[in-house]
Amino acid sequence: MEVSFPTDSDGFLSQECPSCEQQFKVVFGEGSEEPISCCPYCGYTGRDCWYTQAQVDYMQGVAVDVVLAPELKKLEREIKQSSGGLFGLSTDIPKPPASPIEADGDFTLLHFPCCNETVKVEKHQKHFCIICGMEIRMEETEAKKVFLSHKGVDKDLVKDFKQTLELLGYDPWLDEDAMPAGTALERGILQGMKDSCGAVFFITSSFKDEGFLETEINYAIQEKREKGDRFAIITLQFVEDGQNGEIPGLLKPYVWKTPETRLEALREIVRALPVFPGVVDWREDITGVVTTPAAKSKSTELSDEAKTILKSAATGDGRIMHVRYMGGEDIQCGGQQMITDRDPRAVARWVGGLEDLQRRRFIRDLGHKGEVFKVTREGYEAADDISDDWVAK
Repeated sequence: MEVSFPTDSDGFLSQECPSCEQQFKVVFGEGSEEPISCCPYCGYTGRDCWYTQAQVDYMQGVAVDVVLAPELKKLEREIKQSSGGLFGLSTDIPKPPASPIEADGDFTLLHFPCCNETVKVEKHQKHFCIICGMEIRMEETEAKKVFLSHKGVDKDLVKDFKQTLELLGYDPWLDEDAMPAGTALERGILQGMKDSCGAVFFITSSFKDEGFLETEINYAIQEKREKGDRFAIITLQFVEDGQNGEIPGLLKPYVWKTPETRLEALREIVRALPVFPGVVDWREDITGVVTTPAAKSKSTELSDEAKTILKSAATGDGRIMHVRYMGGEDIQCGGQQMITDRDPRAVARWVGGLEDLQRRRFIRDLGHKGEVFKVTREGYEAADDISDDWVAK
């Protein structure tokens, strides 16, 4: 017996840890071929134990309806036949509950490169890969700044690199921009280094300092030891007027480059950093092209049926009735019937549109066995996104 469940709008299905009872979402058929073995929140390990309570109730109901109910009916007939109708057996078995609707929810999307798995979770300070159980600390994952270390007289040179790195999508850390007035200097530098995935040392003939620059090198080495390949020490030696910047002794164990041009220096930075630059896409003012949005529109992927239901409900009292009867089913908004074509395929599209609205949390069940719904705040916002001149096909 196979039981299938609907997914959310991104194809994710809810799972629940039997230990901490927190829910997360996964996509089956993608990523690792290994089964889920670890809770992304508490690290609990197990196999085939990740169903939510709603999923378990539905599977049990389906099993009773498909497997047990026919056997009981058969037994009831046999008893009646053998007793000449004197005895009977009550086989009033309730129908299984409706398949649980998968709401989108407010989850964070995480990808675990170790096992090529993508999950949706409620963001915590640490998470575990659902396949191998590797522990990931989020403060280290989010440390993606680029620390720019330099002597004060080289500020203009470093600002030039900072602006170019920003255009490429990086987040450079520069002391005068990153530390507000009143910040203790050493403490601010240490935090900047902890928030970074790499430190770039601009070694010019002016790079001589026994104080804070030495401190920055020590902090960078400490981060390298703790983070490993998640932190890069990038040393660039510049030649100006025939004079080379002197490489500090603490940096000599690491490879350094002597670029001939600033462009070559930029290439060395980009190549050495453990993070990618920003996603390349068309600018907003370019015509004749399409772009990939950073986030999905609330209404872009809604079907025409879902848009009609949401628009009608939002302009009315906000209520939606899903009526089921012997001859079929209907969806009503403000007393108006949405389903005018009784073809089974058409009915399925309308019901699917209603379920899609519920998955996206544009409507919520008012507790009347899935028959009465109310438009949510997000639903009204999505309805406003639907253009006024849009007309259902």
